[in-house]
Amino acid sequence: MLKDGEEIFDLQCDGLKIIQHPDGYAFTTDAVLLANTVRAAKGDRVLELGTGSGVIALLVSKKTNAGHIDAVEIQPRLADMARRSVELNGLSDRIDIIESDMKELGLSGKSYDVVCTNPPYMTYSGDASEATENEICKSEVSITVAEVVHTAAKALKYGGKFYVVLKSERLTDLIYNMRLNHIEPKIITPVQPTAKKDVDTVLVTGIKNGKSGVKVMRPLVITEADGSYTETVRRMYFNECDPVRGGNSDRKS
Repeated sequence: MLKDGEEIFDLQCDGLKIIQHPDGYAFTTDAVLLANTVRAAKGDRVLELGTGSGVIALLVSKKTNAGHIDAVEIQPRLADMARRSVELNGLSDRIDIIESDMKELGLSGKSYDVVCTNPPYMTYSGDASEATENEICKSEVSITVAEVVHTAAKALKYGGKFYVVLKSERLTDLIYNMRLNHIEPKIITPVQPTAKKDVDTVLVTGIKNGKSGVKVMRPLVITEADGSYTETVRRMYFNECDPVRGGNSDRKS
């Protein structure tokens, strides 16, 4: 199950474990925040764009009642690691890891109730052929924010929900491309590292072909002054793994 140098980490959620490599890309708090934002009703089809080592797909499988999750990853090593993490947790019947470039993703008539993503957010001006694993995950080496949103829009059903976590400096680009692709922004949650620091991340929820009107929530603060997690974030990491029932009442609002 494990390859050279890999380790198994406990996700502190209903026994979930994930395979990571200390020298490669590892998931961050942003992934945990996104997984706790996603709502999926019983039987919903979920698509994750850019799964990395698979942490969001794994957490969403436990924190929602989603029927099936397709998780896309372009990097072969990460896709293989994610696939083995799915097998490790006995979730192969609910999660499929798809090794593919999002821009070339063949949907074959599929459509999804929910699409979620933690996309690359930094611009990249170097040689793409020399980009590291971390650079491909974090920078627009293989795909841009605009292309991620376009892919999400193609995959979503009418009234489907789009969930994204992104650095706040790219919020304008995100909102512009969501509207360009008929995904209406509905909820924006600013995220602060501490109460005394500026917002550096946003969680955004949109609805395909939704009506206009956005709600900006109170900021979500990650850590206290002493460096410990706030109670809200602590619950995300350690306590709340019961499925969250996301209904359909606001699908077309």
